[in-house]
Amino acid sequence: MSRLPAFGEVWLSPDGTVLPGGMLCLVLSSDLYNTQREQRIVVEVISQQLTAAGGVLIDLGPIGAAVVDTPIAVSLGWFAGSTEPVATLARELAHRAADALRDLLGP
Repeated sequence: MSRLPAFGEVWLSPDGTVLPGGMLCLVLSSDLYNTQREQRIVVEVISQQLTAAGGVLIDLGPIGAAVVDTPIAVSLGWFAGSTEPVATLARELAHRAADALRDLLGP
């Protein structure tokens, strides 16, 4: 990695999944969390054609949709092979996804 994944960025995880070609994920952990831990909280980003996948979907425009009912905490090694984010969301859109996740998980 040339830099570390940050809140609101969409990254490809080529080695973090058994899916062919890897998995796109949206980083939803806060900047403070990210600086204190060697991991990130992410949710999967799917193409909009796969909206039957279930979960609460947040439309990310041309990027696809974030499935925010299945967050996972991953180590930084999970992003091995990726050097830059695929996309960076507008702050308000990233916060909307984080708020949806927070609502699902509760206090």
